[in-house]
Amino acid sequence: MRTYLRVRGTQAEEVAGEVVREQPLSVFVNGEKFLTLLCSPMQLEALVVGYLWMEKVVGDVGEIARVEISAVDGRAEVTLTHAVTLPTERILTSGCGGGITFRIDHRLFPRLQSRLRVQAADLGARMKDLFDAAVHYQRSRGIHGAALADPDRLLLVAEDVGRHNAVDKIKGEALLRGIATEERLLVSTGRISSEMLLKAARMGVPVVASRTSPTEMAVALAEQLGVTVCGYVRSDNLNVYAGDAVVAHTPVATAGG
Repeated sequence: MRTYLRVRGTQAEEVAGEVVREQPLSVFVNGEKFLTLLCSPMQLEALVVGYLWMEKVVGDVGEIARVEISAVDGRAEVTLTHAVTLPTERILTSGCGGGITFRIDHRLFPRLQSRLRVQAADLGARMKDLFDAAVHYQRSRGIHGAALADPDRLLLVAEDVGRHNAVDKIKGEALLRGIATEERLLVSTGRISSEMLLKAARMGVPVVASRTSPTEMAVALAEQLGVTVCGYVRSDNLNVYAGDAVVAHTPVATAGG
């Protein structure tokens, strides 16, 4: 808890409330420093496992022999069952918190072939479910939430100061719990940028829905990779920027039609 001054018009009062926590986490793989992530200090094992999978350091959770995390020291020690050559080319992403990815090339991702269809109203309902489940957001705001979902329910929820970290946590939790991410929905409170879209494609997720907007690059990648992208999702409306997986209850009128 922090004490801060809240100003409303000409009135000011001292209040106590939760402020978003952020800290560095240095990740070591087989004794070699890989990188340092800026993140929220919860679900850290899931974050590390999900990030290593996203970056193709591991292909399965069975390749990880041990994960030891000290939130106090800001250090994660990962021991793999095999030797690995860590990638060295780093790309600073547009994700809040200064996300880093090593393999952003969309040509490494196959085009998804999905038959999943979801009602627009169900996407709105899952977005509401995410906000209801995002306890840290409710306490302090300023934090992002992500969820893996079926059309009728949430399966996993994660929160982090970085929206890309929240998605890594979702994949990490899925790996640790043995939950498949393919043919499911990824719901996020944050902007869908190119690295967010690529993470979804890598997870085999054919539908990505956001409370806010996608970037132009994310939409272009979605068209290439067969991912449906929805933005500004609310209980009764949304925008579909790419893909055909969303089913509207009534025919959509076209401009001039």
